[in-house]
Amino acid sequence: MSVNTPKRQAVATSSIAGLLDACAAARPARPLLRDTAGVTLTVAEVAAASTAATRWLWDAGVRPGMTVAWQLPSHVNAAVIMLALSRLPVVQAPVLHLYRQREVSTALDVAHADILLADKSTAHNAPGNIRTVLLPDNFLEQLRSAHGADPGLDGPRAPTDPNWVYFTSGTTGRPKGVLHTDATLLSASRGYVRHLGVGSNPHEVGNIAFPIAHVGGMIYLATALLGDFPVLLVPKVAPDTLPRLLAEHRVTVTGASTAFYQMLVAAQIAASTENLLVPSLRMLIGGGAACPPEVHHQVRQQLRVPVVHAYGMTEAPMVCVSESTDTDEQLANSAGRPIPGAQLRVSPTGEIELRGSNLTPGYVDTEQWEQALTTDRWFRTGDRGYLRPDGRIVVTGRTKDLIIRKGENIAPDEIENELLAHPLVDEIAVLGQPDELRGELVCAVVRRSPRHRDVTLEELCRFLDERGLMKQKWPERLVIVDEFPLTGLGKVAKSELARQITGGTR
Repeated sequence: MSVNTPKRQAVATSSIAGLLDACAAARPARPLLRDTAGVTLTVAEVAAASTAATRWLWDAGVRPGMTVAWQLPSHVNAAVIMLALSRLPVVQAPVLHLYRQREVSTALDVAHADILLADKSTAHNAPGNIRTVLLPDNFLEQLRSAHGADPGLDGPRAPTDPNWVYFTSGTTGRPKGVLHTDATLLSASRGYVRHLGVGSNPHEVGNIAFPIAHVGGMIYLATALLGDFPVLLVPKVAPDTLPRLLAEHRVTVTGASTAFYQMLVAAQIAASTENLLVPSLRMLIGGGAACPPEVHHQVRQQLRVPVVHAYGMTEAPMVCVSESTDTDEQLANSAGRPIPGAQLRVSPTGEIELRGSNLTPGYVDTEQWEQALTTDRWFRTGDRGYLRPDGRIVVTGRTKDLIIRKGENIAPDEIENELLAHPLVDEIAVLGQPDELRGELVCAVVRRSPRHRDVTLEELCRFLDERGLMKQKWPERLVIVDEFPLTGLGKVAKSELARQITGGTR
């Protein structure tokens, strides 16, 4: 049997549980899941554990037709629970482990959850009005002594059933409940593998250093199965320990968001050495907010690897993905081209619209879904952008983030991209603030750096002047903060940031 045969068998599988079982049969001894404590599970062990976990779920009170929410950090236990639930005729609703009780309660209400699974690190977030079951510390050991699935949870489950509920990102407000199917998630995963070429390196090791409960968690696990490589799960990301962990486990592919890339760049600069902190690394991958060209250049210069970025969202994971064979210009100035099965168009007003095999079948709230569609049933993303002649997408920002100053539209992303090149700016967010004379004014929020002094407003404006930006785009207010509020995937939560800095000028 050739080494490519297992991958061909896996790719032909239409469900997530079927994909796992096909890979377990074809390459049982291949490592799949690793954690920072040294636990490694092979594909066969993960398949067996997820099957045995269905019996544990029955004993915990899970029954067919339920909506099962879970809040667990990015650990092997979470991956096993997620894969176990994918075998059952239930709906699962992963909740970010960063959420506290208020956000958890809202998410459970949005999903109409019947039961919540947690562990000792998240139990305190559980609201009192839902049955909560804790995973034991020795969860994996218990599963190893169990045998087979529980027949009480048998039932029909099709790859096109909406058996997943994810939540739109943000730190405040009421999220939307986004439905997904095995088919939509696998469509995104296959496109990711095809464009990135992950698994082509014989020593490939991936990494989940973002919340596994994010839609990217299941996408990444399926990508690892399709690409035939192991994944290191990191439950808590700390700037002072992350590079060491990645190096110890010889991770070749990692990433999440622009903030994650900047964290690694800052660590490399702070190390004051020409030796790479993570010498095994061959590329950074991720999505969420667009990655500014300046960050691409910083990663190339400091880490000596490319950023292979993607464009997607909870409703449509991995719409466009850059390719490992793209030029530096394409990587730095676009977010790739559509994956197979995904369709994209840009409306006359500049809004990106989608349809395709990776798109959610709808929201839990059907009225919300109808409002999100055009008259011809394309999904309106709320993102602004344009298609390049080479078929790649450039995302220029959120429609709601546009700053309207004296009737003129100003894109914050353009100003952020320019100011990231300033030597006294490591991280920046630009947003509009209400102003009686202008309607809105341009406010620059800079994260304080331990490496250099604070920048001044005059220095920012002089820099933009030298780079040729018209005066209307110069910031009229500067705020220095110690930390940015972030969404679960590491994007700056601008609405929360705007609330925090109201009245806090410098």
